Amino acid sequence: MASNIKRGVRPVSSGMAKRAPRADAVANRARILDTAIATFDELGVSAPLDEIARRAGVGAGTVHRHFPTKDALIDAAIAQGVEDLARQAKQLTRASDPVEAFCAFFETMISRGAASHALADRLGAAGRGAGPAVAQAVAELRRSVATLLRRAQRAGGIRADIDASGLDAMMAGAHAIHVHPAGGGHLVRLVCDAMRVR
Repeated sequence: MASNIKRGVRPVSSGMAKRAPRADAVANRARILDTAIATFDELGVSAPLDEIARRAGVGAGTVHRHFPTKDALIDAAIAQGVEDLARQAKQLTRASDPVEAFCAFFETMISRGAASHALADRLGAAGRGAGPAVAQAVAELRRSVATLLRRAQRAGGIRADIDASGLDAMMAGAHAIHVHPAGGGHLVRLVCDAMRVR
């Protein structure tokens, strides 16, 4: 009897990798995630999954296939935002002007919600830390921000007495200023200016 190989058919191995997701499944997941991010931003993490499904134009079952629990969807939404920031920060670590790169990213972090309400709500409501995806993204972001800070300090443009924990406090304060009814981007820039060497 001719073998499968002789007939030009590759034998199927039990160890063969899983088939890649279909394009429509990938698109559905991306649409659900983008919709969840926008919905959580508008309504908070208490927004029901049915509402997210409705806005994404899919059934609740489709949401559950991609994100088995609401915690999984919240974590994925937060992780995506943090990953986007981490990629931007990493790119800026190669900028020719490290001081301006640091200040530009500081303002971006605040305007994008570095002290994210979604993250704060998520951690507070659950009474525990975020999932591994969020933790990994946050760790990567922290590494890149620390590099931006060190480069700006070595260039002599940012005060040397600011460390990572101090920068966390500055960002938290700047975020409170940004979301205050009388606050905004102009006042956030003043916070960054206060970190500059005069």
